[in-house]
Amino acid sequence: MTVLIVGVPEGPELEHLRTRIQRNPHFRVISHAHTPAVALAHARALLPDITVLTLPGTLQDNPTALDVLHGVRALDPPGAVVLRTPTGTTPHDPDNLTTPGAVHHIRTNDTESLIRALHTIGQRRATCDPDHTP
Repeated sequence: MTVLIVGVPEGPELEHLRTRIQRNPHFRVISHAHTPAVALAHARALLPDITVLTLPGTLQDNPTALDVLHGVRALDPPGAVVLRTPTGTTPHDPDNLTTPGAVHHIRTNDTESLIRALHTIGQRRATCDPDHTP
């Protein structure tokens, strides 16, 4: 599965994320973007299976990040999203966006939750028939 990393500048954190994700042979980081406009351009061009979106706070504090989330989910096929927020923030789920297999919320420093979210997304996509709509 292909992964787009958003919201993490060049440096050690980005390299750690990339390495941790690609440790599993089923996931490949295909690009990264630090700004929302570039992230949406990459998502539209590359159609990643999963976008890992790192926020400095919550979605309600960052409306452009919410635009990225909606933009990725509006693609055809819609991309899954893993929202990473700092440990001290209160999770806020506007409009009940969090959906297992589609949108996950995790803490920035919890790489095990990141891997579990990626696996959940992968399993959900592997067991869904995209030609069959319930």
